[in-house]
Amino acid sequence: MTASVLILSGYGLNCEEETLYAFEYAGLKGRIRHINDLIENPKELDDVQVLAVPGGFSYGDDTGSGNAFAQKMKLALWEPVRRFVERDTLTIGICNGCQIVANLGLVPGINKKYGERLVAVTYNMTARYQCRWIDLSINDNSDSPWLQGGGTMHIPVAHGEGRFMMDETTLKSLKDSNQVAISYIKPDGSTAGGEFPYNPNGSTADIAGITDESGRVLALMPHPERGMFTWQRDDYHELKDQAAREGKELPEESDGMRLFRNAARYFAS
Repeated sequence: MTASVLILSGYGLNCEEETLYAFEYAGLKGRIRHINDLIENPKELDDVQVLAVPGGFSYGDDTGSGNAFAQKMKLALWEPVRRFVERDTLTIGICNGCQIVANLGLVPGINKKYGERLVAVTYNMTARYQCRWIDLSINDNSDSPWLQGGGTMHIPVAHGEGRFMMDETTLKSLKDSNQVAISYIKPDGSTAGGEFPYNPNGSTADIAGITDESGRVLALMPHPERGMFTWQRDDYHELKDQAAREGKELPEESDGMRLFRNAARYFAS
């Protein structure tokens, strides 16, 4: 089966083209839809298997990142979206999309209570926009289709509001159910421990991404679609020189492509 992907756009979302490219490069079919067009025809969600909410600065972040866009979806599309995530589908929110998905309450979705907002994604502790490459650890105990293969990733972040916050009860629930999907680490693989710049925003427990209980809804602040290929990496020239000295070829694909490959693999199996 070749799954179909619907990628939202409009009102300041601005990463839809590269997100579509990533899915298509991984072998899926995709199309971009302005949120207003989807509101006009919500049955489009019945014909797709993946919903992607990409990065950007929807509504200029004027009422808090992702809040206005989430409210628009909640008011005009909630039932179709809820039915979509309850099917055997995949949903991903990246950066601004992560904020939107969290504000919608699609994550963490504890006890399948979609729509209940239990986490906030708020201002960086530095009070500055952070655009840098970071290192991540994938939770090897997660059953999320997005995260199969585990390991680490080196991809960029670009946000002013990326700090996951929640109460202790919610944090414990997320840890106990392996819904803390992706965490910030240091380059040597040790935990970031809240230390800047390894944890670029001061996120609680070094959280970079979480899932719902099923693992099929993933919300993450880093940008996998900006780290698809080795030549995009900030350390590309060092890697290229090392490969030349060792007589090796650098792989075309880099860490970010893994998530999109996993999505394609999920529907191929």
